[in-house]
Amino acid sequence: MQPITDIDLLGQKLADITDSLPWLLPEAVLAGLLLLLLLTDLIAGRRGAYWLISLAALGFLLHWYTLFLQWQQIGLLREAPVVLDMLQPDGTSVYFRGLFSLGGLLAVLLSAHYRSRADPVSGIALRKVGEFYVILCGLLLGASLLVMSVNLLMIYLSIEVISICSYILTNFNFDKKSAEAGIKYLLFGGVASGLMLYGMSLLYGFSGSLHLDASLAIAVGQVPFVLVALALLLVAAGLLFKISAVPFHIWAPDVYEGAPTPVVAVFSVVPKLAGIAILLRFSGFFDLLSEQLLLLDWQWVVSVFAITTIVVGNFAALSQRNAKRMMAYSSIAHSGFLLVGVVAYSDYGLSSILFYAGTYLFMNFAAFLLIKMISQETGKELMEEYKGLGRRFPLLGILMLLVMLSLTGLPPTAGFTAKLLIFSSLWQ
Repeated sequence: MQPITDIDLLGQKLADITDSLPWLLPEAVLAGLLLLLLLTDLIAGRRGAYWLISLAALGFLLHWYTLFLQWQQIGLLREAPVVLDMLQPDGTSVYFRGLFSLGGLLAVLLSAHYRSRADPVSGIALRKVGEFYVILCGLLLGASLLVMSVNLLMIYLSIEVISICSYILTNFNFDKKSAEAGIKYLLFGGVASGLMLYGMSLLYGFSGSLHLDASLAIAVGQVPFVLVALALLLVAAGLLFKISAVPFHIWAPDVYEGAPTPVVAVFSVVPKLAGIAILLRFSGFFDLLSEQLLLLDWQWVVSVFAITTIVVGNFAALSQRNAKRMMAYSSIAHSGFLLVGVVAYSDYGLSSILFYAGTYLFMNFAAFLLIKMISQETGKELMEEYKGLGRRFPLLGILMLLVMLSLTGLPPTAGFTAKLLIFSSLWQ
């Protein structure tokens, strides 16, 4: 029997990588779209704005199609192989990535709508449209990698890709308010990332492993409870920051108010849903760890964050005078409802989260589109401008009423159904 040499091991590793590459086809499409948009912007310049719109829209449609093919291959909620020892493209991640792709397409349509109107309020500057689409692709790529990650290092790198793109997009109004919002977001985000990285380093130090699996839970379970609780709290701080859960929500109102409306629409959906998806992956790790440390009840802890986030988000929204700040607190409250599904920790809870996520994407993009249309008509984004809206603009008034009823969760809207499913999963 021939001994296995280093060359054989290297060849086997390269073969494993080559076999895994087809699973990353959707991400390859996003990366290729990013490079293509960058080259088109460099070559065509300002005159290539409509080429950029068309390329971005077609690219996101192609990305969605490759995800659909992958969905057919693995099916919803079925096990999938771990790619490159870091990523697991299972059915749940395919669903979330499909929502991100739709979010990117809707953001392209929103930004195209603004450039066709001569309105400087919260729009995307024509001369910066290329950079906007390139950074948007980077944000979606980071979110797609995050929802597939089963490795602590990959989770951190994916979150950093999302964060860096978000910091830049926040400033795309290129005025004093957006610059202030971008700096606040950068400072708070840097602290949250540092805390999360330190918590992950503690988990690695306890176990010697970066993989989010049973072996990591068993190794960490041998460590004193206080140290484990500290590490998990630091990791949770970074994840809860991404979904703007209380008390890590203080960046959201200023960022929502200062950033361009298409950017805010993306922020309200993509990073939030990516954070919820990775929390779902951590739920299995937390559950295994709870069996090792009987003092740790992770569902109780997440329940406290969920209740606090719902209460603070809803009550704080009542006193807002700016429509986008009001939507920021609404987004915070929705994070709490999504956390309720995480607390349920069941197949029904997961299905409820997936339905809620799809409904939330369309509700939020519709709300921000209407807010932008009203601000274009009135020149302001203050709540006072909505008085008598139905008399001045009947169609806008009716559509805004329907969207707000759905966001509130009143029957017979889809928002009511989503909240009913979430609380039904918790009841079960």
